[in-house]
Amino acid sequence: MTKHLLILSFDYPPSNGGIARLCGAITNKMITYYDSVTVFTVDRKGIYDFSNSPKVNLYTFPPKRILCESKTLKALLSIRNKQEYRVICGVWHPEFLLAKLAGFKNIHILGHGTEFLYGSSKFRKYIWLPLYAKWVLKKATTIISNSHYTKSLVTSIQPKAHAVALPLGVDHQFFVPIEKKDTDSILTLVSVSRILQFKGFDIVLEALLSMSKKYQQKIEWHIGGTGSYLTKLKEKVANSTLKDRVTFHGFVAENNLPAFYTQADIFVQLTQETRKSTKVEGFGLVFLEAQSCGVPAIGSNTGGISDAIDHKNGGWLIEQNDIHKLKEILIECIESPKILEDQKKKARKRVIEKCTWDIYCKNLNSILWA
Repeated sequence: MTKHLLILSFDYPPSNGGIARLCGAITNKMITYYDSVTVFTVDRKGIYDFSNSPKVNLYTFPPKRILCESKTLKALLSIRNKQEYRVICGVWHPEFLLAKLAGFKNIHILGHGTEFLYGSSKFRKYIWLPLYAKWVLKKATTIISNSHYTKSLVTSIQPKAHAVALPLGVDHQFFVPIEKKDTDSILTLVSVSRILQFKGFDIVLEALLSMSKKYQQKIEWHIGGTGSYLTKLKEKVANSTLKDRVTFHGFVAENNLPAFYTQADIFVQLTQETRKSTKVEGFGLVFLEAQSCGVPAIGSNTGGISDAIDHKNGGWLIEQNDIHKLKEILIECIESPKILEDQKKKARKRVIEKCTWDIYCKNLNSILWA
């Protein structure tokens, strides 16, 4: 029997979000295992050109929601020999429903985290998740969760769901260490993400401010990204004793990310998690990207970050809002450079051995045909 893979995701390159990047990586790597890979997505300018991969068939549909979904369903219905297909849905809605209505049987859903939280929404709490999502999660062949945390969210909604945890991978051939000149004894920190309050920038700032002037003068912090909290964060830095030690770089293009990571000694991002919010790190791909560049990462033990960082094996996990522990790690790295160098080596080694997209897709393929 021939094998075909259908990726049904309305969030797909050139979008640069986590779901789009994941689906793009799966497309590129899964052509090894299938006679063809078909992608159904929304029509956007700048769609990646897969012309060098004749096994990939890319179909796009109008961005207007009703028209997009109706045309997608029509295209799905036209596919013959559906038993030869494995379907991967970028998210559980509406992709799963469309594939189900079209008559596909082997439908797998990628789970990311926030889509399984209700936050402050009563509709999501009492109807959307406990009724509709519960039905979908039971009917899907597999829920492929990006972390053990996300898997736990799935099973809390539908205990009978066939959910597996498959932590994400990273492009280790793109995110590579870049040699830099070590001209001083400054400990350089880097953070890059959307600048939102729950990302924990305030916690890092407080930890740095709690240090003596001696240590503050031995640290630089480079921040990449834009977002709604950027203005407030800049004000806090400008009014602090660290105004000359912190640099804001704005949006960092993906092609520049390896160099941005590699300028640093440590990547730090202390994402916060609150019970009534849908803002949480389902996995945290930036931690892997940094480690792939040979930069150890410090992250909070929230959401799925514990799958992105292996404590003291290329990084450190600390409890949420633990300013004292962050301060302790940074001072230790300043006073004992050998500890930092050891973690740098372990970071890249861990990625190569366990966290590449090749490894991820090999395991993904086994799940699809289990």
